[in-house]
Amino acid sequence: MGNITINTKQLLLIIIVYPFFKTYYFSTLGIIPELNQILFTLSLIIICIFYLLELRRLKLNSGMMFVIMYYLLILISTTLKDFSPNSEYFSLITFSLGFSLLVNYCLQTKTDFLYFSSAIRSLLYIYVVANLFFMIIYPNGIPSITTYVDFPQYVFGNENSVIKLVLPGLCFVFLHDLVKFKKVKKKSWLLLILVWVTLFTTWSVTSMIGLFVFTFMVLNKFGKRNLFFDYYFILAFSICASIIIIFLRYEINILANVLQIFGKDLTFSNRDFLWINTIESIKESPIWGYGVQNTEEIWKHIGNAFGSHNYYLDTTFRGGLTALIFLISGLIYFGKRITINNNHVTRTITGTSCAYFMMWITEPFISTEFLMFSILFVLMSRIDLVLEYYYET
Repeated sequence: MGNITINTKQLLLIIIVYPFFKTYYFSTLGIIPELNQILFTLSLIIICIFYLLELRRLKLNSGMMFVIMYYLLILISTTLKDFSPNSEYFSLITFSLGFSLLVNYCLQTKTDFLYFSSAIRSLLYIYVVANLFFMIIYPNGIPSITTYVDFPQYVFGNENSVIKLVLPGLCFVFLHDLVKFKKVKKKSWLLLILVWVTLFTTWSVTSMIGLFVFTFMVLNKFGKRNLFFDYYFILAFSICASIIIIFLRYEINILANVLQIFGKDLTFSNRDFLWINTIESIKESPIWGYGVQNTEEIWKHIGNAFGSHNYYLDTTFRGGLTALIFLISGLIYFGKRITINNNHVTRTITGTSCAYFMMWITEPFISTEFLMFSILFVLMSRIDLVLEYYYET
């Protein structure tokens, strides 16, 4: 019974984490959206209470300050376009700052971090197992949420949505085991295998590439110099590959041959017209972009409500070159934090970061940006604390 005992704060963190870490299926049915909104508001209130109760001890680290500064830039872009912040901006800022503040708070003590990561682990296991179960029961998608047979919807949503929740989840699950047990437990490896089964079943190529990068890096030991090289090399590769694929793909013959292996062509499943539309829109406002817009405006400019399927283009469309340069500068600066040591903790965070960089080339991540930023900036800026917990005996 000791293994399943949950104390009050642990249960409270599960309730707080859920509104930030929920799937598409649990966001659409019946009165669940209204309940989620209530829980989200409650979570924000509790996070504020946490900070008020421990105001003297808690500090906003450099990663947290970066996130705040980034969204202030986005606020300027939004205000320049619409003359005032819109509801979409407030929704974005509450999710992003709320979750970043939660991660920052839970990093203050080893116990709180374990409670937080344990909450992520519990939810992720439920989601992954339930998703596989429904994929077996309903091969063409869950009827209540699937509109078109060609685009089946499951617990995570469509096939490309799985990795957006699973990747940050796996990062925290692995860190939980490393901090608590000094190694990754069999249950977490099993979770990773189940995710691989899910992605193979749906054949989501971009997601499989991202998960391969994560898996490869957590399984392999690198020297200190190689670890430094991998983070910055893959970031540079991601940027260069985006430029080549978006602007020069028809000039490179070998690219078509590589894509054929994965059953793709040079249109990248019709993403090319989204890139063209986005670039034309960016030309009209290159410095500050268009700010945070609703789905109708995004569709009008890009041709897709979810963005251009390239995170660099989406960032530039939303915040202009100002936001893009600020983002890349932050990635370069905070990347130095994980080169100090070479161990399972730094490899887990490096693998997560590099997986994101690879997937940014052809997938949209704006909707789950708050999960990314909590790892790329807040967690990475406090890597010293995670390492301290890891080395504790």
